Amino acid sequence: MLFLIKLNFKGTLAVGGNEFGESNVLRGAVHSDTLFSGIVNQWVKIPAAYDIDHLISKLNSNSPPFRISSAFPYHGTEYYLPIPRGTDELYMDISKDVPYLELSDFLELANGKRGRLAKIPRKNPAAEFITGLTSPRVTIDRLANVSNPYQLTGCKMAEGSGLYFLLNIQDKTIKDTLELCIRMLGDAGIGSDRNVGYGTFDPEISPISDDSNWTELFLDRTGEVISYCTLSLCCPANNSEAKEAISYGIISRNGWILSNSSFVQMKRRECKMFSEGSLFKSPIKGCAADVTPSVFRQEHNVYRYGLGMMVAGAW
Repeated sequence: MLFLIKLNFKGTLAVGGNEFGESNVLRGAVHSDTLFSGIVNQWVKIPAAYDIDHLISKLNSNSPPFRISSAFPYHGTEYYLPIPRGTDELYMDISKDVPYLELSDFLELANGKRGRLAKIPRKNPAAEFITGLTSPRVTIDRLANVSNPYQLTGCKMAEGSGLYFLLNIQDKTIKDTLELCIRMLGDAGIGSDRNVGYGTFDPEISPISDDSNWTELFLDRTGEVISYCTLSLCCPANNSEAKEAISYGIISRNGWILSNSSFVQMKRRECKMFSEGSLFKSPIKGCAADVTPSVFRQEHNVYRYGLGMMVAGAW
């Protein structure tokens, strides 16, 4: 079951500064591991079909109960996807300026119509409806009574715009649980400064199995030039999966542990992943990586979602 989840933000979304280009316009995404972390922190609050340890075990099995993409921009009826990294110089050159392709352009390239590349404007389409902003903040060292100023980077969406992600549910028994977690996450918010209302959204969940554009995106294409583009961050489960990569970006993921059951403040172990738009010779499953610091294991294990959501194309 494939679903499209639109995140209609109520106000400002504050995300990491590395998601913005020089023009202070969103270039990156709300990554799939961030979305998963938010969903899991709601999962533990409700009577779910199974506990978190069982969920992680299922995700790392040969039949994951669900997969999620990262969250990308939309504007009205236009939905944007990460530009595939391609396997030649033209793709690599364009991706420097164009982080996203509209769904129809993405599909044309997936179908091998490479002439479309020359017609794509060399600009970030999100610049037309997502406005970057910066806001000064300060923390106070309670021991030394010293202030530490810093700058928060965020963005605001124009009316009728926002972010969306794709959800592929294989285990129908958890459909209602996942939908409830997403709605709860909308109230809790994602990103930074959630305590002042940043990152809250109204989710709009709709099936896409009857939409020809989205069903075309997930077609099982065949041919000598077919490769697989990931719409999520992807952490290979083993060396064999890592060797399937043919054109890719690598992103380091770290940050503080967010837990509803522990007050211990600690950073997660760093984890390197393939970024959205990376290409593979064959679809790989990926894994939920254990990033628990050794001294935190007495609290609970911490995982980084790295399952790949792959689509085929003649990139």
